[in-house]
Amino acid sequence: MRLRRRDARLLAALLVTATVAGGGLAIDRWMSERSTASRPAATSSAVAASPDPATRVRIAALFNEGLRALRTGTPETAAAAFKAALRLDPHLPAAHVNLGFALLDLDQPTAALQAFDTALSLRPDQVNAYFGLGEAHERLGDLPAALGAMRTYVHLAPEDDAFRRKALSAIWEWEAILGRTAAASNEAQKPTPEAVPVATSATPAPAPSQEEPPSDARARSETMFGLLTRPLLGLDGTLESLQYLREKTIVLNVWATWCGPCRAELPSLQRLSERLDPQRFAVIGLATDQDPDFVREFLSDVGIRYPNYLDPDRDVTSGILGVTSYPQTFVIRPDGSIAERIVGARAWDAPDMMARIEGLSGP
Repeated sequence: MRLRRRDARLLAALLVTATVAGGGLAIDRWMSERSTASRPAATSSAVAASPDPATRVRIAALFNEGLRALRTGTPETAAAAFKAALRLDPHLPAAHVNLGFALLDLDQPTAALQAFDTALSLRPDQVNAYFGLGEAHERLGDLPAALGAMRTYVHLAPEDDAFRRKALSAIWEWEAILGRTAAASNEAQKPTPEAVPVATSATPAPAPSQEEPPSDARARSETMFGLLTRPLLGLDGTLESLQYLREKTIVLNVWATWCGPCRAELPSLQRLSERLDPQRFAVIGLATDQDPDFVREFLSDVGIRYPNYLDPDRDVTSGILGVTSYPQTFVIRPDGSIAERIVGARAWDAPDMMARIEGLSGP
């Protein structure tokens, strides 16, 4: 029986930590062998969910046609074949991924991005979709998003993956570009130094300042004050600040729907939000996605009920929090100071993690 799209996405999200199977393996093997004449061994498993034998045969034929076209450098034919296969069964993440690669070859990065996103909504651990996402974001000029996607690919791909070295090279190149851009921006923002008076008998040298630079704790507190007072975009399109949470310890999770590790930890964050004392704690999500409707539907599919906001321009995540990889979680005390910054996915409802968070809530 064919799964409805909503049910398929829910199932995929719940199985995020499972081994990649079926069509995903078929296409991953094809990616590693695309320079050879080898035919993907698991193509038939990519259509196992299709409703009847005749349709499965037709989808398999279209799928193979698309693979051959990709391998021989005819992306128009490949895109047409994968689109035809998806019209027969839209729940094939491997076909969406290959359609994305064909669209990249056709210089259509926006459409390719949608194809990769769709693949990941069906199967969050479709590893090669993250590789495609990275390239699509890079083509569109969004290097932070490209970095996040490619880092996820490297995180999930096996050590002997044939494209791992290429992914690492892209990461190093993009990090270097962003580093140079940030350095140039910082240099441009430096104030012009004022002339220092020369000490003479008539003009005493200025006494050294007795004011010490602010401590790291104070700087962090000021940073978080800026976050708590800044209006954030809600999933319903309204703006709301987090001022109403200033008496609580906030667990702020920065994530994105295209980030596999982010999606993997969402259910445990939901359980954490249910088990912490609501009078003392609040769990909040901050997604860097562009489409509030997509994020809202995704969160509904996987049963996430704690508040979530959007930061599509990354003014908060990059500008205030300095986030460059996903996921990252900040534990913010009631006084506005950052108690801890945790990089990477965690099992948030594990007893030791809950005890750790509760222990960070003090002054």
